[in-house]
Amino acid sequence: MNANKIIVNNIQSWLKDNEKSQQWLAQEIGVSKALIGHMLNESRVIQPKRIVDLANALGLTVHELTSDASMKEERMTVELRGTLSNRRSKMELERLKFAIEDYVGLKSEGR
Repeated sequence: MNANKIIVNNIQSWLKDNEKSQQWLAQEIGVSKALIGHMLNESRVIQPKRIVDLANALGLTVHELTSDASMKEERMTVELRGTLSNRRSKMELERLKFAIEDYVGLKSEGR
């Protein structure tokens, strides 16, 4: 199952369990109900900034929102195709990974 589908399933489950509507969620994160509808019917991929906003609105961590029981590893993974051709591109990828881990870590800790 892809990450977007997991997030959608978790949001729909949370809304149902907490008796909240798509309209409520839209108001909580400051977007239109139509955008929430597009995200939840998977006609739009949920952007990283929205994932953080959604997690905060639902009172979940990003990890909780992006994980499900079928996932074997605790961490979400990204698969890149191709190769890094030089040392600079490898360094840039490492910087990007560090920035992502730092950002997700800070958000999940509530900072």
